[in-house]
Amino acid sequence: MRICTIKALKCYIPGLLLCCCLTIGCRSDLSTSSGNIYLSPTGNDNSPGSIRKPWKSINRINEINFKPGDRIHFEGGAVFTGTLRLDSLDKGSAEKKIIFCSYGNGNAIIDGGNAEAISISDCEYFIFNNLIIKGSGRKEGNFTDGILISSSGNFELDSLDVSGFQHSGVHLLDTKNARITYVSSHDNGFAGIHASSVKGNDPVTYGNENLYIGHCAAYNNPGDPTVLKNHSGNGILASSVKGGTIEFCEAFNNGWDMPWTGNGPVGIWIWDCTDFTIQYCISHDNRTNPVAKDGGGFDFDGGVSNSVIQYCISYDNEGAGYGLFEFGASKPWENNIIRHNISLNDGIINEGSLAIWKDERSGAMRNCEIFNNTFVNDTLRGISISFITNCAGFRFNNNIFVYKDSFIGKGQKIKDEIFTDNIFWSLTGSGSLPTALSGGGVFNDPLLINPGQIRITDPLKINPNSQWLPSLK
Repeated sequence: MRICTIKALKCYIPGLLLCCCLTIGCRSDLSTSSGNIYLSPTGNDNSPGSIRKPWKSINRINEINFKPGDRIHFEGGAVFTGTLRLDSLDKGSAEKKIIFCSYGNGNAIIDGGNAEAISISDCEYFIFNNLIIKGSGRKEGNFTDGILISSSGNFELDSLDVSGFQHSGVHLLDTKNARITYVSSHDNGFAGIHASSVKGNDPVTYGNENLYIGHCAAYNNPGDPTVLKNHSGNGILASSVKGGTIEFCEAFNNGWDMPWTGNGPVGIWIWDCTDFTIQYCISHDNRTNPVAKDGGGFDFDGGVSNSVIQYCISYDNEGAGYGLFEFGASKPWENNIIRHNISLNDGIINEGSLAIWKDERSGAMRNCEIFNNTFVNDTLRGISISFITNCAGFRFNNNIFVYKDSFIGKGQKIKDEIFTDNIFWSLTGSGSLPTALSGGGVFNDPLLINPGQIRITDPLKINPNSQWLPSLK
């Protein structure tokens, strides 16, 4: 005999409080929302959720199945503790997205404590804006990401401040049509903003599609104390993405407390991506473990293809201003472009203004156009390019290379790379065009004004029409 127990549950209809008897064991619909919902620490979860009689807790929100057009308002300046969760039963539409935001004075705070503040899976068409997202701290008990969004699409994160999480402030896992704007992600462990996939390094497919990250800042994300055999402490990192853009973003002071002593973090970088553009970004003062690699400004890493870095500025990074690396990814590294960028005094510990490396054991790396860039290096190492590995199809045209003593690293060589119409100059005022570069340009002072003194931090000040690069043609 099947025995069903009866339990009284509270059901909410605007203006009415009913007591319903439901049979446990038979499926019952959870409460659904309609229109505007308000939350305040002075509210009551048994109230209607109106602006005059708001709800109180995130737990009450988690009981609701949201519908297109719902708007959930958190009282500005107030703190709401717990993890806000959405699943496949919470879906908006293209015309009517579900919106989570603040009301009143200031931004509301969602405090996840030792867990996520927001956890979303299998959802579509939602927006989070004008909120502060907090955790207890990467070394103070938190063990998660701040905002974790997986297997979801058509959503926006806008005007958020995210901090205090051991892993990433924002972590997207297998998403489509994601838009992240005006997000400040800082004082987290692994990364400020991170897109990844369970399909990472698949030889054919990509887990994410159409990713946009714009007008964001990722800073003081020092490293994840639990990641002991890989890099951590990145600013903005995207992997397994087909079609993406990172623009008007700033990354700085990341990576300084990474426990791993091998490969290291980078300010803004991608791997296993195709058709991706990084533009109008500034990456500076990024660091790494003192005995580890990397710590650079920008990076196209393993498996990147058909992608561009343009109109970006990198300076005072411990690693290469622009890293072109292949660790042995399943997809080929090929057909990329580095153009109209600046590197100033990068490579303080590792590499130089630009570095090229391929793991000799596996992977494919070929074909890159590097033109109209300005590389100035007056650091102790002081080199323009670190040819850790030589690769076919790398062409350098119309660049300015200003270095301290040596154009390339000690013991390195130029092999298959092609140089045309470049300017080379040693800051010592002595030397000549390297023999291997005969015909690749001229050895002449480019007459730069105060080279190495830039301290720009606002990406909106990057002017693609400023014509900072002279043409040699």
